Order: sequence, then C-alpha cells, then structure tokens
Amino acid sequence: MDRLYRMGEAARLMDVHPNTIRRWEAEGKLRCEWTPGGKERRIPESEIRRILGITEGKADAVVVYGRVSGHGQRDDLAAQVQSLEAEYGPGFARTYTVTDIGSGLNARRKGLRRVLDMARSGSVRAVAITYRDRLTRFGFEYLEAFFCDHGVEVLVLHPDQDQTPEEELVSDMIALVTSFAGRLYGRRSHKTKEIVECVQQKAAH
Repeated sequence: MDRLYRMGEAARLMDVHPNTIRRWEAEGKLRCEWTPGGKERRIPESEIRRILGITEGKADAVVVYGRVSGHGQRDDLAAQVQSLEAEYGPGFARTYTVTDIGSGLNARRKGLRRVLDMARSGSVRAVAITYRDRLTRFGFEYLEAFFCDHGVEVLVLHPDQDQTPEEELVSDMIALVTSFAGRLYGRRSHKTKEIVECVQQKAAH
C-alpha cells in the first residue's frame, strides 16, 4: 500500500518548499491525493520516490548532518558541513545538507527528525556526521540500529574523537549562557564577553 505523506513531511523529504509541491500539482508534474472531504492534500510515497529518482532500493544519496549547541557556533557548523560534503559528497549522486542548532539531548530537533524521515522513506543511502555526538549525545547505538534497519549506513568522519558527555555538557552550558547573556546585554557587549569568559574559566577547573 502506498504510504501518504502530509505536505510538510513531503516537502522535507524532497528538500523543497510546500508551495513548490502545490505548483507541481497544478502543472501536472506531481500527483496528490485528498483526504475525505477534500480538506488536505496527501502526497503518495511513490510520487516522492519518482521525483527523487528512486527506482529500486535506496536512492544514491547521502545526507550530511551538522549540529552545534548554540547560535554562537555557526562557524563550527559551517566547518562541519564543508568537511562532510568534501569527504562524502563525491561518492554519491546527490547530497542533502541538514543542520540543527540545539542540544544533543533534544530528540525533537527539526533537522534530526527530517533525517529520520529521509531514512524511513528510502530517500538516502547514508547519513554522514563529523562525530557520533553530533547526532546524539546518548543512545547513538539505538539511532544507528534504526538507520541499519532501514538500509542506511552511518558514516562518521572522526569516529575516535568524540567529546565526552562531560565535555558536551560544558559546551551546551556555555552556549546557553552565551545566548541568555546576549539577549540581556547584546552579543557583542563587554558584559556578555565577561560572563562567558568567567563560565569558561570555571568549567576548565
């Protein structure tokens, strides 16, 4: 039976805006089905697979996933994505890039949920991350088993250089302090810098 996806779910899987799906339907490029009463569109999985070029088995695609704890680490996030795309992109026909800004303890990250949806639908053949803890701080083995069950390989660029749980906790704490101090005093203010430096010094001892 052809699984039906909500508009938002289908848009995430195909890496397009929901309006693009509506336009494709109007142009006859994609077939949608309507719920009883014609209230909501649903996109059949077969249509998603057709648009993505998936015929049999998994699509020849990799999703590179990057995550940092706070908005002040955007440079690190960009570096993660760049290194993953350079290392794994050439080995696949298509590369998707998904990122999150948030704690590794948050299992409801939008980017992570999108990656899980892509694996479940057969949109990708592999998931690439720089470190295991970028995907999740705890329970990596459970996520790895989930991907394996859906025929998706997890590629770890630096498998032996993960942060310890304590180091990741410190990183999350500093990111939170930076965020709150920035809201109170401004991200570039001297007061914010003093508070962040104080927390970093305390964490180092």
